Amino acid sequence: MRRADSLIIPLVKELRIEDGIRLIELKKNWDNLFDEPLSSHMSPHKLSEGEILLNVDSPVWLQELNFYKKNIIDRLSSYGIREIRFRLGRILKSTKHIVKCQGARVINLSTKELSYIENAVSQINDEELSKTIRRTIEKAFTSGRTKL
Repeated sequence: MRRADSLIIPLVKELRIEDGIRLIELKKNWDNLFDEPLSSHMSPHKLSEGEILLNVDSPVWLQELNFYKKNIIDRLSSYGIREIRFRLGRILKSTKHIVKCQGARVINLSTKELSYIENAVSQINDEELSKTIRRTIEKAFTSGRTKL
């Protein structure tokens, strides 16, 4: 009897999907690798031969993240990453569904509230307007003044 990994690893290498598998794992663990606000302003987009392309949500953060480049590479080295490139682009949504409100206080939104927010912004085509309305509704729920 042989171990499954002794069969799977050569197959993954032969199909050349190692980078894709690493990228999926990286995306899954992203919120655990980086604390806020870093994890909410950048997200992995592409991984190829030890180089990762990270999408960043604004020019200001693009500049800021260049100062943290070495630290980010150190955090991602266990995924075989040796180099980083940044570009402006769409970032992944956080999987935590947590909204920070009033400094250090953290409030979780209920599934019902999240569903309401998604329905409210789903028909808005303007991405910036959609983000603004989403944040406004989240603040209304987290302030405690608005209930469903």
